[in-house]
Amino acid sequence: MPKMVSENTHNEAYILGRSFSANARLNLQYFLWKDGGFTLHPNIPADVEGLRVAEIGVGTGIWLVDLARYLPASARIDGFDIDLTQCPPQEWLPSNVSVHNLDCLAPLPDHLLGKYDIVHVQLFHLAVHNNDPAPIIQNLVKLLKPGGWISWGEIDYSAWKIVRTENGKDVVDHLTPLLEMIGTLGGTRPNWTTDDWPIRLPGSFEQNGLVNIAADNRPFPLELLPFQLDTALMASEEISYKALDRIGGDLGNHCRELITQVFRDRQKLAYNVGRLTVIGQRPGNEHVR
Repeated sequence: MPKMVSENTHNEAYILGRSFSANARLNLQYFLWKDGGFTLHPNIPADVEGLRVAEIGVGTGIWLVDLARYLPASARIDGFDIDLTQCPPQEWLPSNVSVHNLDCLAPLPDHLLGKYDIVHVQLFHLAVHNNDPAPIIQNLVKLLKPGGWISWGEIDYSAWKIVRTENGKDVVDHLTPLLEMIGTLGGTRPNWTTDDWPIRLPGSFEQNGLVNIAADNRPFPLELLPFQLDTALMASEEISYKALDRIGGDLGNHCRELITQVFRDRQKLAYNVGRLTVIGQRPGNEHVR
């Protein structure tokens, strides 16, 4: 999940946890997302000497570490986040990977402008305001060299569906109410999980001048649905303590009751969504460099 918010408000805005269990959840989410797919979209040229890559909103840094295994040794990979406490220490990272504090919604430092062949973001739903990713896209484009690529990965909630086993056909669906509670923070704001801006990312990329746009949208395979559900329940529990308890009205307890009911039926009922990755290239050069 993203942390692209101003320094003086991020404690309130980031509604997920930063504990060891939250770190484990983020890492599991990453590998479930990647399963059957890719670390970097195959349309993006990566076998290039001197490649420069940036990730915005690094979380635990798992993508940076994984990507370093696939790129040429000459690649330089930079991770940016407003909070780096979930990452490994710099001295334990691969020698060509570094992480830096940065508020990526603020004006970007001049020394970063036009420096990167690839800019990667993933799971930014909570950082997109007013259903409009354009302000973020505009900032990301500024980081690119001519011919550089943006890769944006997001859950496609428009593809949300409940999946039942034969034994679960009569089970009461507590999962949809749980998603609504989390998405609206107990009815205190519009439901961010019903926003459809991710499926409009190709159009948003085009409107902001990107070309060679491509989208990959894959559901989770059935055998991974229980694991995906586990990560959703872990995130929901984090939100119940960090956000809903603070709101009051017994919202946190009600959320945790729903979590218990959903987990009880874990082998009978789950959900599926799309794993959407959209890429686009800044015009200027035929190749990445």
